[in-house]
Amino acid sequence: MKLQSTETSHRATTKGIMHKPSIVIVGGGAAGLSAAIAAARLGAAVTLLEAGSRVGRKILASGNGRCNLTNLSVGPAAYNHPDFVQPVLAAYPCEKIRSFFGDMGLVTYADADGRLYPVTNAAASVLEVLRLECAHLGIEERLEFKVAHVVDAVDPVGFVVSSQDGEQLHADAVIVATGGGGVILAGAGHTRVECGPVLAPIKTDPGPIRGLSGVRVKCAASLLAADSAPVATESGELLFRDYGVSGIMIFDLSRHLERADVLSIDFFPGVAPDDFADVISRRCATLAWRTAETFFDGMLHTRVALAVLRAAGVDPKTPVTELPCERLATLLKDFRLDVHGVVDAKQAQVTRGGASVTEFDPDTLESRYVPGLFAAGEVLDIDGRCGGFNLHWAWASGIVAGQSAARFAAGDPA
Repeated sequence: MKLQSTETSHRATTKGIMHKPSIVIVGGGAAGLSAAIAAARLGAAVTLLEAGSRVGRKILASGNGRCNLTNLSVGPAAYNHPDFVQPVLAAYPCEKIRSFFGDMGLVTYADADGRLYPVTNAAASVLEVLRLECAHLGIEERLEFKVAHVVDAVDPVGFVVSSQDGEQLHADAVIVATGGGGVILAGAGHTRVECGPVLAPIKTDPGPIRGLSGVRVKCAASLLAADSAPVATESGELLFRDYGVSGIMIFDLSRHLERADVLSIDFFPGVAPDDFADVISRRCATLAWRTAETFFDGMLHTRVALAVLRAAGVDPKTPVTELPCERLATLLKDFRLDVHGVVDAKQAQVTRGGASVTEFDPDTLESRYVPGLFAAGEVLDIDGRCGGFNLHWAWASGIVAGQSAARFAAGDPA
């Protein structure tokens, strides 16, 4: 049953007069920490609840320990629900997030691909400035506090946040900023979108790529539906593994796996298929004295060349004059692997799913069902590309939720 508050008007007329507005934030990750800071800066008394033994654990592991904070090209198109994220990203684009951290003393730089990092190249620097700011603002941290449920109470007015051990905390507003697919929000009546791993390596048929583990290639790759219709395409560096393929471009493609059956690799994306057929034909004529085993020397990684020959059914000792040139050209532009899903959910950088975004106000991130209940970060069904986009959403949505919750708790209609 969806909950509906009956005390909103009473809260709005009494919070600023009777006591300092209180906010409880569930989840001490990137979204929770930024929400806590944003709310405290507006004068709220903030309690940050973390189920683990320390806050910000995932921040330390992000960006291979370097913490890719955000990206210069952050925009709605990088996310699965672009219309929903647009107001938050408009309010807090990359430069505002950079300033948010700069004001806390963090110095950052952008790499050639637009990814923003701390100049220390250490994720610990990011977490440290966040924790120092929380301490400076008087934010209370409660570690190993495992929340069981959040109840919109009538008496006393506000919310009751209960732990699994039976402890209860009262608050004027609550922000849920946990992972876990929105279980707590589901308990408050919200629809939960099924969760699944994204931004992960892709498992494929291992036969065609036998012997390629560890080989990196610059290429383009497309996911294809059962009818060969393209679902998504990415370019960059691909890493072959025993189980399939990995690399940033593959992580981004993994966001579209539910609609795909085949991965198609284009080893020469800069050349049109017809033109490439001519390239291979001329190569066959020019290098007619070679065998298939050396035909691609100077053009392809040796192990990739052998895999292509194997897929074409060509013996490496075959004279070049007998090579199926058109077939080889086709394989190099469309080398197909059957897709078997992601390799391991534990290797995924992000979990897709969580509370349905249709049930939250995109401007404030407040629940449409329970006034005073807000959500931020991965608890909502939002995921973005690799390269700092998911952390950007965590910071930006946390700030918006924190500010919105502080205003709600203080009875500020703005």
